[in-house]
Amino acid sequence: MTKAQQATISAAIAAAEDGTTGRIAVREIPDRSVDAFERAKREFGRIGLQRHEHANAALILVAPQARRFAIVGDRALHERVGDAFWNDVVEKSTPFFARGETEAGILYAVARLGEVLHAHFAEPNTSSA
Repeated sequence: MTKAQQATISAAIAAAEDGTTGRIAVREIPDRSVDAFERAKREFGRIGLQRHEHANAALILVAPQARRFAIVGDRALHERVGDAFWNDVVEKSTPFFARGETEAGILYAVARLGEVLHAHFAEPNTSSA
């Protein structure tokens, strides 16, 4: 990905996380052949997302050369959204990655994650009125 694409994705992640307790990470790997889901689970642990105090982190792993991707969410996030959410995000993201539109696929997935983070994991308002 270009620096401009990385900046766009970083801004989308910041917007998705803003006002929530959730965390989103994106990893791009150069592999031409990979079991993206297994690799995403390993990467989730390797970068320590399972240690996030609210157990609502998510990782999007993309392997553009293999045209594969996976999304992994931690325990509390999965408990709130269930399998139907993950299946829907994967189904609707797949065409982007299949066409080699990595940035668009990531942005779609980040936006969907942001929706559920805002719906289920909004930070309590600590300001006084």
